[in-house]
Amino acid sequence: MPGALRLAWSRADGRDVLRIEGATRELPVFAGDLVDDRGGTRVPPILTNRLEPMPGTYTTDASGVSFAPRFPFLRGRTYAVVVDDGESLTITLPRPRAETLTRVDTIHPDGPLVPRNLLRCYVTFSAPMSEGQAATRVRVVDVATGDDLEGALLPMEPELWDPQRRRLTVLFDPARIKRGLAPHREAGYPLTEGGAVELVVDAGMRDAAGQPLAAEARRRYDVGADVRARVDPHAWAIAPASAGTRAPLTVTFDRAIDQALAAHCLAVVRADGTPVRGSGAARADDRWSFLPDAPWAGVDHALVVDPILEDVCGNSVARVFDRELADPTHAPGPTTPVAIRFSPR
Repeated sequence: MPGALRLAWSRADGRDVLRIEGATRELPVFAGDLVDDRGGTRVPPILTNRLEPMPGTYTTDASGVSFAPRFPFLRGRTYAVVVDDGESLTITLPRPRAETLTRVDTIHPDGPLVPRNLLRCYVTFSAPMSEGQAATRVRVVDVATGDDLEGALLPMEPELWDPQRRRLTVLFDPARIKRGLAPHREAGYPLTEGGAVELVVDAGMRDAAGQPLAAEARRRYDVGADVRARVDPHAWAIAPASAGTRAPLTVTFDRAIDQALAAHCLAVVRADGTPVRGSGAARADDRWSFLPDAPWAGVDHALVVDPILEDVCGNSVARVFDRELADPTHAPGPTTPVAIRFSPR
């Protein structure tokens, strides 16, 4: 059967697709270095039976079958298609002519101090990335010793990417942060108050074209005390703009807020509930601004906060992430949006 087949590359929806010309059904696709890199040779069935083929979707047409992988094919890598009798065909995805210069744009939190019970970080890249690498390419280093903090980060399968595959969510192991759980009792917090760590993104992490990053990225944090309280929008400082202008409304939070959630959990309305059109953006982990499309009217307004909004420790408006049942301040909070009134000057 392999003699009747031909492998080729094509593009669909902005990504590389493997064409199996002459095929009439779905055939498993493997990374070539796991199966065979010579092509046309027999692969022991016991080997392919033990390997998981690449996940993805197949499309059949009159001339063959197309395979689009769940995780992008990597440039310079060889891939194999195996048929029932153990024969294989291989093909290599060519490297691009020019090196890409994808880099890490930001790492959040963006301040120098983080709580010991930090739950979540974000790494934003300048271009789309390949998936399946975070467990080996993103790590936490103890500044004092230079050693990796093994087990500090939670392995994610699948990884948590935004739809454009440019923002990666990195989670510290929540079972080591919640004090009543066995991993916390056995290993303690991932971070140590009074210490210093670096979140490191290795240069070997590959972008969507299979190319390494332009450089390694690091962000250093000093580790402070735990933050274990509900997010209270009434503790924020709101600086209204002047009526008749399009100057931004500025909100300063009392702590570092989850930037990804802030993009969806904050809105501005007039007192009658009419939405104010404009664009909101986090300027830092503790600041947010809103730029209206039209000048501010001299009437009462409100900043509306969805109760699912969280800080970087996982505490939300509605609940404390690591709750103490005996502490009345840890009782559940509002489950409906919170409105903070303000008036343009």
